[in-house]
Amino acid sequence: MRPDLLLIPFASVLVAAISTAVAKSFPAITWIKYGGWLSALGLIALWVVLDLANFKAMFARKGAKYGASSGLVVLMTVSVIAAIAVVTSRPRFDKNFDLTRSQANTLAEQSIKIIQNIEKRNAEVEVLAFFQDQESKKQFQDILGLYASKGAKFKVEYIDPNREPTKAIGEKLTSGNTVIFKLDTGGVKQEARITTFNEEKITNALVKVLKDKAKQIYFTKGHGESALRGTDAAGMNVMAVELEGNKYDLKELSLLEEAKVPELADLVVIAGPKYDFKVEETRFLEDHLKRGGALMVMVEAMVPVPTLNGLLEKYGIKFSNDLLILRPDDPRTVFLGQNNAIVSDFDDLSPVTKDFAAQSKVAVIMPGSRSVSEVTGNPAGMKVSLVAKTAPVIIKVKNVNGRGDVGGNIGSDRIETGTFPVMAVATGRASAPETAKADGLNPKDNKDAKEPMEAGGKEIRVVAVGSSQFATNQSVNGQENRDLFLNAISYLIQDEDFISIRPKDVTKSALNITSGFSQLLLLGLSWIYPFVFLAGGLLFWMRRRQA
Repeated sequence: MRPDLLLIPFASVLVAAISTAVAKSFPAITWIKYGGWLSALGLIALWVVLDLANFKAMFARKGAKYGASSGLVVLMTVSVIAAIAVVTSRPRFDKNFDLTRSQANTLAEQSIKIIQNIEKRNAEVEVLAFFQDQESKKQFQDILGLYASKGAKFKVEYIDPNREPTKAIGEKLTSGNTVIFKLDTGGVKQEARITTFNEEKITNALVKVLKDKAKQIYFTKGHGESALRGTDAAGMNVMAVELEGNKYDLKELSLLEEAKVPELADLVVIAGPKYDFKVEETRFLEDHLKRGGALMVMVEAMVPVPTLNGLLEKYGIKFSNDLLILRPDDPRTVFLGQNNAIVSDFDDLSPVTKDFAAQSKVAVIMPGSRSVSEVTGNPAGMKVSLVAKTAPVIIKVKNVNGRGDVGGNIGSDRIETGTFPVMAVATGRASAPETAKADGLNPKDNKDAKEPMEAGGKEIRVVAVGSSQFATNQSVNGQENRDLFLNAISYLIQDEDFISIRPKDVTKSALNITSGFSQLLLLGLSWIYPFVFLAGGLLFWMRRRQA
């Protein structure tokens, strides 16, 4: 063999390896892999043509048969290596290491649970990806690859709306960069669209298409509650948009006007009332709970709500008349303000807080907080758990019924230090459809009524939080506050499969390796460098032999 031509077969292997790696990193560019392999075969053919005389002489020798058998062994070895490479390229054999500071290439638990839900249904999600911008397309491909590596099944079709305008018109596109997720669930086609491409948006879209129907959440009004659609600091528009993205149907409810909680209501939320409820209103809420409904109550400190408190006491929870604040000498009062409670002690068994308990550094800031307590031996027989408590640095000012109770000098007898519960969860069983009996109606005659009671009654779920401001627009900019509120809603609505800490926003760092770049880096370390080293050694050996 001519030594000066031995670099050609090495070059052919490199071209094949590089084209395969690049094609895996950029799956939309299909011609790279096939073009690379054709080029590799062309190089092999060129090598044979240029060194044809030596090839003929090699096969004419007596040892040709021995050489052929050796070549067969080499070919079989290469085939085994190739087979191992193919097997280990499957997602179930993947082992990834994320070195980015913000874990940009690691899926959150929320996303992983959604993938597991897809696998349980043995479903394949159809994805129509319309892209005009290649950078946005690459960003989406990288993130979707993380889902696929965890076992998610996607049927993806990439479409250029400029080249195929009829498809864009047929899907009623409003943006050139739009991804549509579709899933057929029992003959009902669910659909979700995103125009921002990050893990959180993709996960929310998958949540939406997996749900069979929208559950209804009613937010009370008429007592100075935070406005559901309010865009000011005290409003709840941010969380309203988030809940609707998770396929919840949100409505406002005036109990005095409706004189009942609608039968189809899955959850009633009381968010920061400034005035107490009337006795008649609490009766409507109690009827809702007796039907197996769910209730979430968020009341901040210095707001007296004795009537509402009386309802909650029947179900094992009580708001205390106190105020939780930071110590005056605490340095965090400079940027947080003293009227804030730091919540960092979470129950590791409750579905609402177990994900927070698993992350020791998670802390939730709750402005205007009061403590909650358990009422033992409650009439409804509810099981109560105090799932979130403050950090030890918080102090409690007792006997606070209004703003006038915190002015001037506060005596030491009203100050208490320690950890204080600010969130309680109560669960139990409804005994009978009391509302239907009281109205003289048969639940079967009411088309809007929920399904008849099962043996033992439906499950009642109640969550009480000693702060309403933690879920307002001003506070939910913090990821933790939003996650805690959404987890509570998911628990109450009985969507525990979707509870988890949500994906964190990606922050820039000095080293941020995307999946595509990691493939190229792997190519360089595992293929290019070894082959260059081997080729150099072979050339050096051939020259020494000729000398």
